[in-house]
Amino acid sequence: YDPRHMLGGVKVDGSWQGGWCDEGSFHEYMGGWGKTVVVGRGRCGGLPVGIIAVETRSMEKHIPADPQEPTSRDVIELQAGQVWYPDSAYKTAQAIRDFNRGEGLPLVIFANWRGFSGGTRDMFAEVLKYGAMIVDALVDYKHPVTIYIPPNGELRGGAWVVLDPKINEESIEMFADVDARGGILEPAGAAEIVFKKDKQVVEMMQRCDEQLRDLDSKKTSGQD
Repeated sequence: YDPRHMLGGVKVDGSWQGGWCDEGSFHEYMGGWGKTVVVGRGRCGGLPVGIIAVETRSMEKHIPADPQEPTSRDVIELQAGQVWYPDSAYKTAQAIRDFNRGEGLPLVIFANWRGFSGGTRDMFAEVLKYGAMIVDALVDYKHPVTIYIPPNGELRGGAWVVLDPKINEESIEMFADVDARGGILEPAGAAEIVFKKDKQVVEMMQRCDEQLRDLDSKKTSGQD
């Protein structure tokens, strides 16, 4: 879905479906850069707020050719939704600083990230540095910050670390829909860390499942 519809509303079959912001009040900025993140300003119940939301669709990043290099060509890179890349992480940090220092706005973050891009190219592009800049900007935030994980949204990996309310408990509050999910690791990844081998999995099953223990004892005694 387009997060702009969720924020500003949209016409459906000729009728207006309102968004989170007051009608006509949401204005996006820096839309052509760091496209996996949507930032803007709007009003909620008449109150001005800064807004950061997540682009859930895959986007294209256009890298123009270098005019001084004859062999250079335009490059189109595909960026997955719900992921912080170097450009979108920097965009997020810059928006938080703008809302805090320049405008003094309350901040609302619709959090639905699976983490940071971990590719080699993005590591060389200093994605971790820009993630740290998000933390620095939130630590310094002097106005109310509301982080909301929407229905069917998720907050995973480094994204959870960056947005943890404990980094600024005086200003940040986090809320989550009952159908939202969150955690540092996916359940399968956490299980692989706790249970190193199949033998440990079987031992855990035998500890927790009384019916399995009964079947094992019958097998040991030779019963069918």
